Amino acid sequence: MALESVTPVMAVLVVYERDLQQVNAWPWLVAALNAKNRAGFKLEHVLVHDNSRNPRAQAAADNSSCSYVHDRSNGGTAAAYERAIGVATDRDMEWLLLVDQDTDLPQDFLDAAAASLAKLPSQGLAALIPWVISQGEVVSPARVTLLGSIRPLRRGGVLGHIDGLTAVASGSLIRVAALRQVLPFPRELWLDYVDHWLFAQINLRGAGIAVFDAVLRHALSVVTPTQLSRRRLNSILDGESYFQGSLGPVARLVYPLRLLGRLARYALISPRLAVDMVRWMVGEAQRAKC
Repeated sequence: MALESVTPVMAVLVVYERDLQQVNAWPWLVAALNAKNRAGFKLEHVLVHDNSRNPRAQAAADNSSCSYVHDRSNGGTAAAYERAIGVATDRDMEWLLLVDQDTDLPQDFLDAAAASLAKLPSQGLAALIPWVISQGEVVSPARVTLLGSIRPLRRGGVLGHIDGLTAVASGSLIRVAALRQVLPFPRELWLDYVDHWLFAQINLRGAGIAVFDAVLRHALSVVTPTQLSRRRLNSILDGESYFQGSLGPVARLVYPLRLLGRLARYALISPRLAVDMVRWMVGEAQRAKC
């Protein structure tokens, strides 16, 4: 992509129990929609997918450049991304920007992505991913190890097309065609591990994933496990269990040991969290017998 050309982008913003004024990325999205005569990536439309019990972000419908969907059943990010594919196709968008309500995007985010894309062979490139920081630590991009753990890369000089990457979905730019190829999402995944499954599928198809030089901040739930509700912990463990089952035999064999190690850590920091995890493990064992 030449920097002189303009490539339209559609963002899909996933909201849960927040008004738009409480969404970190909303001011950035509005400013990007209103930007004029820019080259490179240009944000043309935003789909706000509201998973709240009652409509919370419907004010987005007042903006002619926004679409608003209220999903009372809370289909998570999987439902949002699947809905976004239809909207993006109807609007002839080539790229999707995935955005979570807890993400802060830097002002030059799209410029950095466009500059990176201009230096890369565009054929076969499915995704552009930034550096994501949570509580001062890099959480994305990352690699899935042989043992099934997700290890973030060290920041510094690692840019461009890298094999075998995974990433936090929020802040990622995905080609609409690449996302369409991997749909539908498995019914077992709705929120947690949707992103890692998505990037694993892109890797399996031999498409490219490139890191570009932008840093965004994101409040990642697993970084502060003591704040997890039982429902959210169950969602994380369910998603992780399904994802681990899709990996190689070594990862599947080691996974129960990794769970026990995490249970020990949880017992030290939060007895309530450890009890919730034991309940999940017992339920999982009972389901395996059926």
